[in-house]
Amino acid sequence: MYNISTFFKIDGQQPKLEFVDIKLSTDNLLFIDPRLIEISDSAVAKEMQLRIEAFWGELIKAVRAKNQFRVNQLLSGLSEPHETRLGYSFSKHSGNSVGEKLKPKIIDAIQRNKAVRTGVLSHFSDVELFIEDIGCDRISDITTKIIKEVLVEYTQKQCELLEIPMTEVWQNDMFDYRTYKWATKKVFLPVFADKPIIFVPKNLVRLENSANSNLNSFYRFAIRNFISNDTEMLEDISPTGKNGEIKLRDVKGKHPLNKESLTNWSIKFGKLLVDYKSEYLNDRLNPLSDSEIMEIVYGQGYSQAS
Repeated sequence: MYNISTFFKIDGQQPKLEFVDIKLSTDNLLFIDPRLIEISDSAVAKEMQLRIEAFWGELIKAVRAKNQFRVNQLLSGLSEPHETRLGYSFSKHSGNSVGEKLKPKIIDAIQRNKAVRTGVLSHFSDVELFIEDIGCDRISDITTKIIKEVLVEYTQKQCELLEIPMTEVWQNDMFDYRTYKWATKKVFLPVFADKPIIFVPKNLVRLENSANSNLNSFYRFAIRNFISNDTEMLEDISPTGKNGEIKLRDVKGKHPLNKESLTNWSIKFGKLLVDYKSEYLNDRLNPLSDSEIMEIVYGQGYSQAS
């Protein structure tokens, strides 16, 4: 099993590298996290965020204008990215990615979503909280495609630094944030088994289960801090506590977790999403440690790192 470090004979493994030392011929169940890009102060992350904001801002504008042609054009480049080897690129689960069959479904979900239309969903990093069929795998794929140009440039600099040979290859779906168009370009990249490789900064990836944790955390925060304190939301709830006290389990039973509810609550309670991020989420956003990444790229599988 080759990793980048072993195949290219780099002196040192993951702790000495700035990028994820991926296994080259199979899945690496790590996912690019747009939240980590958003909070990073690195020059590379700022270039990525510039493209993410340009893409998402233009997409929202097209959705609100009901410009179907523009929406389809913007989302046309979101095919599965295989070059990073992250997520489900090589496995039988590749159907989880943003493929041609899934793309129309995601386009429809984005267009119909009230959080997008009302402006509640103004940050791309919050997409997974509100839009059905978009979890950590798909948000990672979409992010990868939007920032691909930056990742290619980052890879080239790392290759020059580490004296890794590169080959001129064609790359499709390179997003140009100045024109909002997708382009095909010839670029230089390292190659393994005749397939190009794109490196990903290790401080921008997360584990698979952290996405579900984020969704559940947002739900619990909403229940505790907003739903449980709103008399209208507590109507018709049968209390199970002593002396008729409504317990949290009663509120959850009446208002179970689903993204449609989270959307409606965020519209109803204008501070919900802002408070969640400032009072809960932001303090818990941290890059993975080298040891956590090593469990994935050198270990026997994701289950050992969960």
